[in-house]
Order: sequence, then structure tokens, then C-alpha cells
Amino acid sequence: MDIEKFALRRFTAKRYDPTKKIPDHIINQLVDLLRYTPTSINSQPYHFIVASTENGIKRVASSMVREEFLYNKHKVDRASHTIVICSKTDMDESYIRKIIEQEIKDGRHNPNLNKEEFINLYIGYMNLHKKILKDLPNWTAKQGYIALGNLLLGASLANIDASPIEGFDADILDKEFHLKEKGFTSILVITLGYHDKTDYNAKQPKSRFPKEELFTFC
Repeated sequence: MDIEKFALRRFTAKRYDPTKKIPDHIINQLVDLLRYTPTSINSQPYHFIVASTENGIKRVASSMVREEFLYNKHKVDRASHTIVICSKTDMDESYIRKIIEQEIKDGRHNPNLNKEEFINLYIGYMNLHKKILKDLPNWTAKQGYIALGNLLLGASLANIDASPIEGFDADILDKEFHLKEKGFTSILVITLGYHDKTDYNAKQPKSRFPKEELFTFC
């Protein structure tokens, strides 16, 4: 597989063709890709909102009505689908136990596993961020960005255009979907679809620093 081909094919769509919709089987594959994103201690500290209906799109777009975010609203309005990545704002022992129980159910551990030993190991990592580094919300948000990377490359492989968006009002979106009450906050919006023929960015060349400046090989 020519990975570079798909990296070069990918671009941030600026304008979508609202008449073109992504087939359900492609959306299902992208959803699976998000689900199988690798995360620290398999924490999976996120939730994804997939908006494709008129009402769902309207709800997400409501977070972009302020003047400074308005330039992103038309992307949501015109795209086939929009995905909101939400990250957990806190984590506790009961959640760690839920992770381990799911891993046991899925056959990841030896039947003779000392479950409490694994739970304490995971709790130790959690508390590193929660009590020592005190950056747990930042840590969980980083896992969401790993999901974003998976989604962008997967979309390119499926010839789907995408736009990662941080320009939205998270407070509005959190209230719209009652995220705070569920222990989450919105961190990213990604529109998916097919770019319009008037999208200037579709034909723009890539611009990156030279490899020698970006990499150290040792």
C-alpha cells in the first residue's frame, strides 16, 4: 500500500457538496475505526456523537453561531456527516473496574488473572494524572486526538473528505447534548463528506517544512 498517496490525498475540505451523502457502509467502517482507536491503558475515555439527520446537524451547528465561529457553520450545514469527539472530564475506580471487566469478557486476560492486581495497576496510572500530575482532563483529551488521527487517515483511504474543527463553542455543545451531566465535554468537531467543486483547498499543493527540519534520525 502506498501510504504517502493517501496522506497527500487528504486535505481539509473548506466547502462541501450537500447533494452527496456518504454510504452507510462507509460510515459504519469509520465508526469501527474510531471504536478501535488505541488509548492509554485501554481507557477509551471518550464518546462520539455522529450527526447526519437534519435535527442532529442543526444541534451541532448551534455551537457555531457566534461571529468568530460562523465560518465553520457552513461546513456542518453542508457536510454529509459530522462527528463530535467528547472526552471524559473525570475517572474513578469504578470506571477502571469496568475496563478490566470488559477486557476479561473479550478474552484479553488469562483465566487465572489476578484481577485486583491489574485493577490496582490501572488505578496507579489514573492517579498519576488525577492526583500527581493533575492533568487528567488533558490526558483524556489527548486520547480523543488519537481517534482524530485514525479517522482522518481512514476517511482518506475511503475517498472521504474531512475537516477537523476546534472553532466552536464547547459550552453550547455540552449543554445541547447534556454532556457535563454524563461526565464529558466536547473537544473536537469533524465534518465528513465530499468537497464541492468550488472548494479552493482541494487543488492547493501541500506546504510542509523540509524533512530534515522535522525529523531526527538516530
